[in-house]
Amino acid sequence: MDYYPQNSLYPAVDTERRQLSVSGMLTLMRDHVWEIVVTTVVVLTLAVAYLLIATPIYSADVIVRVDPPEPNALGLALQNQELLPPPTPSSVTEMAVMESRSVLQPVIDQFRFDISVKPHKFPVLGDIAEKFATPGQPAAPWLGLKSFAWGGERLQIAALDVPRELEEEKLTLTALENGAYELHGPSGELLATGTVGVPLKQNGVSMLVKELDARPGTKFEVIRWNELDAIKRFSGLIKIGDKVKDSGLMQIQYRDKSPDKAAAVANALGQQYLASAVASRQANDTQTLAFINGELPRLLGDLRKAEEALKNYRSRSQSMQPTNEAQAYLQGGLDLDKQIAALQLQRTQLLERYTAQSRWVQNVDEQLTQLKEAKAKFSDHFNGMPASERASVDLIRAQKVAETVYLGMVQKAEQLQVRRASTTGGAHILDQAIRPHMPVMPQPILVLGGGLVLGIVSGVVLVFMRRHVMIGVTDPRYVERQMSVPMFGEILFSHQQLLLDRDATAGRKSLPAMAGRAHPPAPRGAHEILLDAGGQSRILAARFPHDTSVEALRSVRTAVARDLAHARNNIVMIIGPTPSAGKSFVAANLAILHAEIGSRVVLIDADMRRGHLASLFNESNRGGLSEVLSERLPLRNALRATPIDGLTFLSCGVRPENPAALLMKPRLKDVLERLSSQFDLVIIDTPPFLAVTDASIVANEAGASLLVLRSGMQSEEEIADTIRKVERAEGRIAGAVFNGIPLRRSTKNYGYETNYASDFGENDVAPPAPRGA
Repeated sequence: MDYYPQNSLYPAVDTERRQLSVSGMLTLMRDHVWEIVVTTVVVLTLAVAYLLIATPIYSADVIVRVDPPEPNALGLALQNQELLPPPTPSSVTEMAVMESRSVLQPVIDQFRFDISVKPHKFPVLGDIAEKFATPGQPAAPWLGLKSFAWGGERLQIAALDVPRELEEEKLTLTALENGAYELHGPSGELLATGTVGVPLKQNGVSMLVKELDARPGTKFEVIRWNELDAIKRFSGLIKIGDKVKDSGLMQIQYRDKSPDKAAAVANALGQQYLASAVASRQANDTQTLAFINGELPRLLGDLRKAEEALKNYRSRSQSMQPTNEAQAYLQGGLDLDKQIAALQLQRTQLLERYTAQSRWVQNVDEQLTQLKEAKAKFSDHFNGMPASERASVDLIRAQKVAETVYLGMVQKAEQLQVRRASTTGGAHILDQAIRPHMPVMPQPILVLGGGLVLGIVSGVVLVFMRRHVMIGVTDPRYVERQMSVPMFGEILFSHQQLLLDRDATAGRKSLPAMAGRAHPPAPRGAHEILLDAGGQSRILAARFPHDTSVEALRSVRTAVARDLAHARNNIVMIIGPTPSAGKSFVAANLAILHAEIGSRVVLIDADMRRGHLASLFNESNRGGLSEVLSERLPLRNALRATPIDGLTFLSCGVRPENPAALLMKPRLKDVLERLSSQFDLVIIDTPPFLAVTDASIVANEAGASLLVLRSGMQSEEEIADTIRKVERAEGRIAGAVFNGIPLRRSTKNYGYETNYASDFGENDVAPPAPRGA
């Protein structure tokens, strides 16, 4: 009873490649260290080019000290002062003020940040040329491109107003002879023509060009920004923050490619902030002064009434000097009345800013209630005092309170008038911006360091992407682990085979590739005999039997022989998912290696579309499999002896019009059965499995199939599709061969094999045929 080893034709878990371990990643990086080095050098070169081309950016800053606001604008001492509205947090509020339109808009108008001007430069070359130009002296055009700016050009627009539909549109200003210029719209239409220094107004465009230094024909891109967008763009160029957190020291920073402009704009921002703060503080002082001036007539009237009432009472009672008890009552009540009067005045001012239900007004009301209760208790203490004396003291106390409040308000009004005339806005500039000498961008150390890190990371990512995304499978263990296909052998790229192929190209335009190299298709009708320089076979196992790749193929031979002991017949089909896998190389060398151990082997070239095995034996394709299947030639006449003892060869024959139809005939089965009985081993080389259906027709007739893969050539999906289609064709994949593996630093076992093979003497290895022999 025959035993057929079974193997799953689908991945055990999924078709995704297992994640690399740390050691696997290090091995991968070591194998491709030169790719990482080259990538790093390229990125560093780009970083150096950026340092040479990039426009330097300068930074200037102004330090402003913000003073806390006064807690009591009226200047009256109150009880429980902490219950009044606290000063607004200075840093948050002042930063918002510094970024407000009232501060930014005048600076934008002063430096015309609402107008952007950019010369039309040639990419990259224009930036390089600008490095060698002198401002105000336009450089000569490179490559004859006169419409581009090549450095030294200057254009200063003092004023520009355009219709609303042209706002934020790209306008083109073209320099002409003798200081003239033209302004074109976004569609190329002419909007205006003018001269430097002369205001113009045409087609709704008002413009004044203050300075224009450019060769005739040079173009500039001009954009007139909307006011709100201009403020947004400008606010993105400034940076405002605490110099020291919660210290009241604010920093206004501005960056520009011109160091002089950077300092000028920063100073303008600081001065404009102070002007805005002064105007705000003057407005507050004016409001408070108006309130005081409105209260002064009433307070003066109250004072006159109190004085008149006291005068009349003294005239009637003829009492001039209060007693000691009355003096104590007067002094104690006087302090309470002053505080009550001050709180009532404070409450009146608060009601102008807050409602009666606000906690600030309610706090004052609570103080008034407490003071009135204290006054009532104090008055009750002197109830036994004579009524006439008490009335006199009350009138004296009312007159003194009215006088104190009135005089205090007059004094505060005078102070406000003086402060309003000399107000500083509660802030002043500690440090003016000065012209910076060194640019803040680009920073060479940061750029070069970042370029080095980015280069290394890019190299690692590139290697990883090439392994997992950009190229096919490069790990033989992936096929065995994920596809559950035994790996019979791993074959290194053979440089000896490369020499054989080069020698054979002396008189040909195309060369067949072996040992993992690409196999360019032979053109149809190319049936002539192809000889190498010495008229010898170009099969590696015959010319260089001790090559490392041949040693690996001997391991494949052992695995195939072991598998055929349990197969249903001795027919082995060599298949590959796509062209260039190297299946013809494996088939031919495997046939010779089986023949060298005494087996009778027949090698069949079943690729009737582009087969070229005959050229390896210096034979013609004519008189082969296509003629046998079409019954135009007997099988015995198609079999050809080779210089290798025990090896017989059957070529593909003349290219038929429909190879698949020939393979579908019963004749194929009869031919294979006859050959299986006459020989110890039948090896069939087939077309790529995924390209045409020929291989799937033959798969059912073979006892075993050997899947040949090339390192980095086939993707995971192509391998999985091939295995799946072999199963549908009722074929059996005995194992796989990984072909064309490049020798890397991590392939130590291959290095051992190479060193061991090199110990053979020169007489043991046939040298390659000399070129042109």
